[in-house]
Amino acid sequence: MSQTINVIISGVSGRIGRRVLKLIIAHPQFNLVSGLVSPNSRYLGQDLGGLIGIDDIGLTATDSLVEVKADVVIDFAQPEGFDELVDYCVLGQIALVSGTTGLNQASFDRIGQAAKYTPVMWTSNFSLNIQILKNLLQVLKQTNPKGRFGITETHHIHKKDAPSGTAISLAQAITSENKMVKIAADTFKLGAVEIHSIRQGEVPGTHEINIQLEDECIDIKHESHDPAIFAQGAVDAALWIDKKPAGLYDLNAILMG
Repeated sequence: MSQTINVIISGVSGRIGRRVLKLIIAHPQFNLVSGLVSPNSRYLGQDLGGLIGIDDIGLTATDSLVEVKADVVIDFAQPEGFDELVDYCVLGQIALVSGTTGLNQASFDRIGQAAKYTPVMWTSNFSLNIQILKNLLQVLKQTNPKGRFGITETHHIHKKDAPSGTAISLAQAITSENKMVKIAADTFKLGAVEIHSIRQGEVPGTHEINIQLEDECIDIKHESHDPAIFAQGAVDAALWIDKKPAGLYDLNAILMG
């Protein structure tokens, strides 16, 4: 019989956090021990069941993890509390699965340090197909070094960061440059890769890559129809990472089994 995995959801009241909550409650292998919200959240102190329209489950939204024990944290919170959460996972030897975007370089450095002591998986997009796409872009760049790559990303109007973390990670699969330059109100460049950001409606996430070659043109489009795919990917990652040795993992680890 599989061992129960005690899990904390950070950012439990958010768009993805609520979907993670629903999946975790329904999953027989997970035991939810806490749901974390920001200190100024209107959901603070409310039963978590209300976030997904079910009866009370006996756990209330909290802004503190004092004396909470867990095996895995699933994180889709805002970046403001990220560093504190990483430190909590290191001190408690708790695995961290995070899809929080809008992080600064200091936070990424912290992730790298944390992975020396506990298993960490951070990715901007928990769709396995996005990881496959990043792998493909690496191959296309290697075989077409003179190609011109451009990315257009479209997201809902509630998304605070631009360009999206997924667009940045796609660009990083193409270029080794790490300095982002803003060249217009909604246009950025990472190395030679131009990223155009659009915010409209309730679009879960669309990423289009255009590759201009000397005698060819390649267009690739990934369109998310339901943000539930990101929640499911994170839950699958939490199931996979439990009891893994300390290290920094990405979705390639899951693809390779």
